[in-house]
Amino acid sequence: MSVPMILTPMEHQSSDEHMQNCAAYVEAATVPPGALIKYGTANELEPSATGAVTGAGAGAGAGASCKPTLREFNVRLETPLAPEERLGLTGDVKALGEWQLSRCVPLDSLDELNWQATVPLQSCRQLEYRYFVYVEDLSGYKQIRRWETHFKPRSLGPCSEIQCSQIDVFGITANNVDLKPQVHRGWLNHEVIVQLKFNSEKMFQVHDIETFDPQHVQLKIVPVEMTAGLQVEYTKQEYGKSQLENQPTFGVPYTKGDIVIFHITVPLEKMLQQHFRLDCYTMSNELLGSASLVSSELTGSEGLLHLRIKSASDAEETLARLRLPYVIVQPYRYSPLDFKTTYAHYWPKSWPNLDVGHRGNGKSYIADAPAERENTIASFLSAHEHHADMIELDIHLTADGVPVIYHDFGLRTAPPGKQISKPDQLEYVLIKDINYELLKRLRIFSVINGRVVEYPSHNAESRPAHRIFPRLVEVLDELPKSLGIDVEIKWPQRRQGGGSEAEQTIDKNFFADRVLHQVIQHGCGRPIIFSSFDADMCTMLRFKQNVFPVMYLTQGQTKKWQPFLDLRTRTFEAAVNNAQAFELAGTAPHAEDFLGENAAQMLQRAKDLGQIAVVWGDDCNSRERVKYFTQIGATATCYDRSDLYMPDGKQEAFFKSPALMAEFAAQCRV
Repeated sequence: MSVPMILTPMEHQSSDEHMQNCAAYVEAATVPPGALIKYGTANELEPSATGAVTGAGAGAGAGASCKPTLREFNVRLETPLAPEERLGLTGDVKALGEWQLSRCVPLDSLDELNWQATVPLQSCRQLEYRYFVYVEDLSGYKQIRRWETHFKPRSLGPCSEIQCSQIDVFGITANNVDLKPQVHRGWLNHEVIVQLKFNSEKMFQVHDIETFDPQHVQLKIVPVEMTAGLQVEYTKQEYGKSQLENQPTFGVPYTKGDIVIFHITVPLEKMLQQHFRLDCYTMSNELLGSASLVSSELTGSEGLLHLRIKSASDAEETLARLRLPYVIVQPYRYSPLDFKTTYAHYWPKSWPNLDVGHRGNGKSYIADAPAERENTIASFLSAHEHHADMIELDIHLTADGVPVIYHDFGLRTAPPGKQISKPDQLEYVLIKDINYELLKRLRIFSVINGRVVEYPSHNAESRPAHRIFPRLVEVLDELPKSLGIDVEIKWPQRRQGGGSEAEQTIDKNFFADRVLHQVIQHGCGRPIIFSSFDADMCTMLRFKQNVFPVMYLTQGQTKKWQPFLDLRTRTFEAAVNNAQAFELAGTAPHAEDFLGENAAQMLQRAKDLGQIAVVWGDDCNSRERVKYFTQIGATATCYDRSDLYMPDGKQEAFFKSPALMAEFAAQCRV
């Protein structure tokens, strides 16, 4: 259960300075009537010498009765905070920090479970607020450990008394029908996440199985230097028990096939200086050996560490070698985010099963393709015209950092003027190696049933909506807000049998930030959800921002493609467990997983954890199958050809309701 967090008015303000400022506020609250009080901003009221009231909210209790009042916020926790954690308060007025982390109000601890803050506010002001739990690093930067994530913040009406008191329970508001706390982890600000991943079959190379048995070992990550804001957690992914938690004293039991991920939060300024140790214990809690890890060895956004586990009894003896993949999640590099609201888990149970247009109105580089080419604005609009509630699109980054829409990692092309009659005459180039202006000029080919077909290049297409490789920003600007978007981030996966779907040399954090920036700037005010086959990309999208939901896209158990190396991709339940571990909105599983008798029960297990499941794949492509996936409980069904397979009787896309669209307006921060 999460606990509240404390906010301070200034990012580097000491507790003594804060108390002095609070005293000044209280003194201002006792200024004699008629005095001019400079108190508030455009969203607070300012009494003048004549008793007039200005500013927003001058309705209830306005006029001479609007005066500074001390508001007392009392919060009770269900469980105590950790020793380093504090409780904070933020809200939509200046005195509460206007939703900004750096300007929040810290609460004082009365005892283990009760916290309190007294804040001078205008008596006639209706306000909104939230509580959260935080820690401070040595530089005074705050990390959001947990925060209240109700879709609508807490609200507080006007108060006509000199001092008013408010009593709350952290995580529970009047909107919590089941009285279950609604609290989630925060997003990154001045800290990074390092994940060390035991997520494939072959991790250890052992010299002597009698001395070191990787099938029966306990693993623990130990920081060599402890510092404020440093935290080590882990997830051992099992159904219903995958949440991040603190490590056991003698480490996490591990055997081949387990998915164990160490989740380490490190202050930014310590990232290049922090040392760790991987301790390996027997199942009877005896130290076998250790490996050293220096954070400066973690280069780029992801990579593979080669560690030597040295014997605890003989430092010269190597017990085993470990190939340990890692990923680093950096904070979102553009404008800071705030506590105003979140849609990261906003998918009301009252919503119907939604219809999602795959690549718009469906795949086009096939026989019997739709009239509009896939992943074009024309295809997206066609799906919408046939009442699709959302469309799915695929995002790549060009060599010059432009997010563009296209499905495959590369394309078949040929030099201008060259006559092409056979597939082996074509060249294959990756989008990540081409800048956008060149991409628009390239000839585009496909091979359908052995026959080479050429399509108009971007520049050769006279109809703008039909042009291939539209930029993400163009799509976001052109599509109606009532058309939801599933933004799939394309990132190549390593295969179990060796090799990769494609080469990728673009930095993963840079890729995620570029896409996030355009979606935050141009995509707000509409239903949007992120997805990716790459579990680490999903983790990045989850912890870089707090606005949009993220779902883990997976191929599961399939006969259509080779399995991927990452064990999290192999089954629907593994995907569900990973979504629970990192608080994703849910999963986007492959339809092939749900053609058996237990399909409804599988989906129900995801729902029982509060997750959504958007089913996709060729097995969805018929009216009968669309109906079937609705009946077994899919949250949404993603399929080709909305013009052919849309359910009978559907007259309008779900999000065309003005009331529904109004709910998404608060996404917009700019």
